[in-house]
Amino acid sequence: MVFKIVSVLGMLFCFNSLFFSPLAAQGISRIRGDQSRNLLGDGTNVTVAVMDSGIDDTHPGLLGNNSLGQVRLRAEGNFVPTEPANTGDDLHGHGTGVASVIVGALPANLGLAPDARYVNGRTLSQSNGFNTTDWVVNAAGFAVNNGAQIMNFSLNTFAENSTGQLNIDRMIDWAAHDRGIISAVCAGNISQSNGGDPNVRSPAGSFNSIAVGWTSASSNYTQVHNDSSIGPTSDRRIKPDVVAPGHNITVYSHNWETGPDLTSASGCSFATPHVAGLLAQQYDYGLSTGLSTNPLVMKATLLNSADKSILDKTGGAWAPAQASMVGGIFNVTSALDDQIGAGQVDGVSLYNQYSAGEQAGTVSSVGWDLNTVTDTNFVDYLFNSPLLGGTLFTTTLTWFREMTYSDTNNNLVIDAADGFNVNGALDNLDLTLLFNGNAIARSASLIDNVEHLHFLLPSTGAYTLRVSRLDVPLSGNSTTFGLAWSGITAVPEPSSLLLVAFAITVPFFRSRINSNLR
Repeated sequence: MVFKIVSVLGMLFCFNSLFFSPLAAQGISRIRGDQSRNLLGDGTNVTVAVMDSGIDDTHPGLLGNNSLGQVRLRAEGNFVPTEPANTGDDLHGHGTGVASVIVGALPANLGLAPDARYVNGRTLSQSNGFNTTDWVVNAAGFAVNNGAQIMNFSLNTFAENSTGQLNIDRMIDWAAHDRGIISAVCAGNISQSNGGDPNVRSPAGSFNSIAVGWTSASSNYTQVHNDSSIGPTSDRRIKPDVVAPGHNITVYSHNWETGPDLTSASGCSFATPHVAGLLAQQYDYGLSTGLSTNPLVMKATLLNSADKSILDKTGGAWAPAQASMVGGIFNVTSALDDQIGAGQVDGVSLYNQYSAGEQAGTVSSVGWDLNTVTDTNFVDYLFNSPLLGGTLFTTTLTWFREMTYSDTNNNLVIDAADGFNVNGALDNLDLTLLFNGNAIARSASLIDNVEHLHFLLPSTGAYTLRVSRLDVPLSGNSTTFGLAWSGITAVPEPSSLLLVAFAITVPFFRSRINSNLR
């Protein structure tokens, strides 16, 4: 089977610095990633792996040492067997551009985490493709073996296949569940899919990763780009998880020796490193403050802090893909928007969410927890003071697809020859908001491992957040979960107020999802 990279061909190389529009350098500032560098950190003590077309580590913004005196390039390897003479050099330009958004250190064009170290796992050929996902798995295994804490996959398979069953999907899920390594994965570009298929493609079909769609510079990154792949997956889970700027992004050029240091690039490939870079900032903050860096916590807080003012391709406001009123309860069965995910990532909001710290039992209006629920029990979170009516309350729950690993070639090198296998059935957790002891909103997907509520509180009073575990055969007897919540009283955007009020009062179904299910 032949696979083709789909997230790169939208790159717009330019060797005239006058080409850059005022919007070209605004991706990082639009998500307030420049501000969060000063709040969360600049990636010190963090290693990010980029599985791509290689990286030009001689570029002035990528060479040298970090603030601790460590060589920034931690390891590099070439996993393109058809080009065995290559040692990791970028012959295409895609990987250098992707890496620069994360770890670029040019003072005038900083990446999100310029003090982070990086692993270069070259898995895309000179023509920017891969013949088998084994190349990608081998590069990712190399990254795991060389200390990566975050992995970036700005690539997709050519044909739609997003059930999470490819070896690369399983490897990414195993890395999160077993090794604590979180991955940002490109959801895809429609124009580079097989026949213009609009839906996400693997490895965005992995369960434990963060799948990323992209927003357009023409709207100042307030609207999903027409070419951004959408949900659902082949097995009807809702992706992407979030969106980020991916259009007219200023990146480093691999041909800097003969042209300018910078160029411009577009596509999902360049939205994905915005997310990986924020994760590197968050990881830095977690290490320096002693907060959990478990992928469940990082994913829950990232999604929960996302900006929901982003519009879909038709100008529609954020909404869960499927929701309705059932017995007086706002019941969400596909929790994320099938174009926008949970929203566009935002560094300052992520800081506010994550820095609120781990809480359990009686909790404040903003916080998160890493916890375990057993059998068919539930875990309650009681707010320590009444939440005010009119507050937009947001909460996100996530848990792992559990994986096992077997070193089938017995050489202690993680690669495509090894086994990455699903451990039992996927657990099923529900997320419920109660008012004075009565359920008023619930997120209860039967197939996703993310639950999410964005809900306008109807009245001031005592609220409780509940995580429930349902009985699923072969799923074991306990589930570890990450939970984040935010109930700060603020004046919501008018569109958000109207949307949520509409969703509460009448049954709501996102009609476009029905045309994409098959």
